[in-house]
Amino acid sequence: MKIDLLHTPEGVRDIYSDECARKLVIEDRMHKKIRQYGYRDIETPSFEFFDIFNKERGSVESKYMYKFFDRDNNTLVLRPDLTPSIARCAAKYYSDEQLPIKFCYNAKTFINNTSYQGRLKETTQIGAELIGDDSIYADAEILSMVADVLLDNGLKEFIIEISDVNYFKGLLIEAGIDHMAGELRDLIQEKNYFGVGELLKSSGVSDAQAK
Repeated sequence: MKIDLLHTPEGVRDIYSDECARKLVIEDRMHKKIRQYGYRDIETPSFEFFDIFNKERGSVESKYMYKFFDRDNNTLVLRPDLTPSIARCAAKYYSDEQLPIKFCYNAKTFINNTSYQGRLKETTQIGAELIGDDSIYADAEILSMVADVLLDNGLKEFIIEISDVNYFKGLLIEAGIDHMAGELRDLIQEKNYFGVGELLKSSGVSDAQAK
């Protein structure tokens, strides 16, 4: 099959002219607001060792990662998420005595979504990490900052979603369906609640457990 080299591969797109200018303005405004909360910029490599993003550390399943090998036959991946990379960096360069630390970032991530999900495979991720402080005050700061960033960009109606991976895993273990964690997580992230219901029903989970 002949490839039209004027077109981009599936899942990526060009951003140019006015759209690119607007995107840069929004990114800069968001980044400045986050830095006002005392977060310092950090940059990590676009690709890392595969194990950095394994199930315990990452939020993206292996099948959705872009994998390749280096000359020493190590398995590498284009980063699907920034959080595991920043955690690795913090563990390498900062001691427990230096915690808590605050990082912010604006970088590309790469996830090999299927075409029916309707998502781009290369996206810009802007965010912040507060490492070494598990207090409710740290949680409150993050939530306040997120709301402040959105309001500063003109959004007046929005929903902030809060999740806890350990709580999610605990529910699955209690229901005896922890082997379905990846599939359920994907459906929940896609807001496919009908699919969640059908999957739970097919696995024999009771209505009480499903609720």
